[in-house]
Amino acid sequence: MNKLKWWFRVVGILYFLLGVGFIPMLNAARLPMMLPGVETSGVAYQGLLDFSFMFGLDLIVTGAFMLWASRDPLKNLSIVWLIVALEIVRGILDDFYMISQGYAAPFYIGFIVLHLTIIVTGILSLRQAKAE
Repeated sequence: MNKLKWWFRVVGILYFLLGVGFIPMLNAARLPMMLPGVETSGVAYQGLLDFSFMFGLDLIVTGAFMLWASRDPLKNLSIVWLIVALEIVRGILDDFYMISQGYAAPFYIGFIVLHLTIIVTGILSLRQAKAE
């Protein structure tokens, strides 16, 4: 169970920190690096910042909830499956979509590796906790 507790904590902190990066003030500073040549003024740019802020809030809440769930991971096993599903759909499938749209493949391949790591370690930690 200890590995599952730490999986909840590590992934929760990662989600929380990734979410903070989407706070508009912070995101505006990094978007031009992530999307070279992006027009940094106008309605479309503001809409991108606002929409990605909503995604960041989702990550912050999910991360905070995972940290709370780490207090008693055996009562929160379904959260592992939720995170696995999100990592597959919102993570891996979306990263493949982004690559297919011409975005930097090495960047998204790195994230695919991260998503796969979260999935595999989550499932292994869950199985170990159930076996105990």
